[in-house]
Amino acid sequence: MVESQQSRHLTHVPAGSENEDSIEHQQTYADGEKPVTDGVEISSTASTKTPQTGLHRGLTQRYISFIALGGVIGSGLFIGSGTALSTGPGSALVAYSVVSVIIYFTMTSLGELATYLPIPGSFNAYGSRFVDPAFGFALSWNYWLNWVSTVANEAGAVAIPISYWLPNVHFAVWGVALMSVVFVINAATVRGYGEAEFWFALVKILAIIMFIVVAAAVASGALGGHKYGVELWHYKEAPFVGGFGGALNTFIQAGFSMQGSELVGVVAAESKAPAKLIPRATRQIIIRLALFFVLTIFLMGLVIPYDDPRLINEDSDASISSPFTLVFLQAGIAPAAHIMNAVLVTSSVSACSSGLYAACRTVHVMATQGHAPAFLGRTTRRGVPLFALIFCTLFTLGLWAFNFVGQGIVFVFLSGISGVAGYVAWASICVVHIRFRLAWKKQGRDLGELRYRAPFYPFGPVFCFVLICIVVFGQAYPSFENGFDSVTFFSSFIELPLFAGFWAAWKWWRKTKVVSLDAVDLDTGARGGFTIEEETEMLDRSHAKGFRARTARVLSAIIG
Repeated sequence: MVESQQSRHLTHVPAGSENEDSIEHQQTYADGEKPVTDGVEISSTASTKTPQTGLHRGLTQRYISFIALGGVIGSGLFIGSGTALSTGPGSALVAYSVVSVIIYFTMTSLGELATYLPIPGSFNAYGSRFVDPAFGFALSWNYWLNWVSTVANEAGAVAIPISYWLPNVHFAVWGVALMSVVFVINAATVRGYGEAEFWFALVKILAIIMFIVVAAAVASGALGGHKYGVELWHYKEAPFVGGFGGALNTFIQAGFSMQGSELVGVVAAESKAPAKLIPRATRQIIIRLALFFVLTIFLMGLVIPYDDPRLINEDSDASISSPFTLVFLQAGIAPAAHIMNAVLVTSSVSACSSGLYAACRTVHVMATQGHAPAFLGRTTRRGVPLFALIFCTLFTLGLWAFNFVGQGIVFVFLSGISGVAGYVAWASICVVHIRFRLAWKKQGRDLGELRYRAPFYPFGPVFCFVLICIVVFGQAYPSFENGFDSVTFFSSFIELPLFAGFWAAWKWWRKTKVVSLDAVDLDTGARGGFTIEEETEMLDRSHAKGFRARTARVLSAIIG
């Protein structure tokens, strides 16, 4: 069925482009024509471009693996973890551990879907296909808002580490500089974006490994001249500062810090061999989360008091605010603190680049589906959705400009919006996966057709959905615990009515209905048009040689 739908013609990007020299609005492959990728002839059921969008399949194994990790690590971990730590080492560890479990089950669900259906739009498109077109519409705009908020947050946060060196330069200078750099990165080919993310992720991975070693040495007394052990877990109100409410309030920050793993689904449409690469990245994610988040937060709690005035909290105005920098200062390694500060800047560039990539791809696909203005669906001949990129950049700069009315309060609101939006996206993935499996069973399909099946189904997505609901709605407790806190409440819940509003408005306007299980389309875009043999051959032929490939293989072995 897939071949009959895709072998005759592939249409890329909706019609409407007037300048065919710079913007490609349509390209077809006639019967019998076979596009070529990396010297490998593939069948007419597959293409180096994804159908109906004009995006190019240019991401190989090392790109996918490092995007899956690099997209997660940003200022939320390097800087925002100070906010989580200020609620006590126990609260921070529990929050990051629980969110790691949520991400694991979410990623196994998404891995199954993206491996079988590596289509543009990922889980946003799945929402329209498997649940309700209005649900997919709301999910798409929610995910877009999630990432433009994240990018705006990163643009504001980049000034924090730089101010360690240049405290007298206005933070606006660094925000504009950051957005300029990430725009250029995303305006290149998808392969150029993947290459940049590979090196950014490599820097962050090495920095975290270095932090783990140094923090363990500080905790044991080998560096810094004081053996901490677990004494800070019994310091004052630790380990759970503020009790139950304080612990709950940490989950939004943890969610904001750790979102981005689902980028694996977004990049599936631009990967060269999704059936092989997506499952591999999915299986590795839990080990990476445990190593780079849970272990890092645990070590922070051993060596940094939760009430250190240099941590990011309401009472802090110090420029040395990253827990990573603080650990190196405690170890007495001042030059390393400068190095770590440079890593913080690099991480902001990387996370901002990944966020802008996700945002512009999301709105681009929405445009091809009629959910956004049509001009945003155009791509350049290199497969770059340039108009979507410009739109997302300008909108992000608008959000970032609110930093001028109070950098601290905007950080809280943007973190809240992005954090809750991320939870909504994860919960939606669970819903979509359950609907997909129900439709699969209803239509009498064999599970053997699925190259990757999520372990622990149906427990995984159901448990994950319930846990997300508890976390999100539990945010109301700290808002009322000591009198009504309007900032905490609205930053935690402003995203929910926005999502419901998008859903209701599109349902009313388009009169959409829930898709019946019998009518769910399980074939269009299945397996990306590739056979297993074609994917394996292309992956082997495009496998990178030399230092970069060796580095990727070594690090992949280390991190799972």
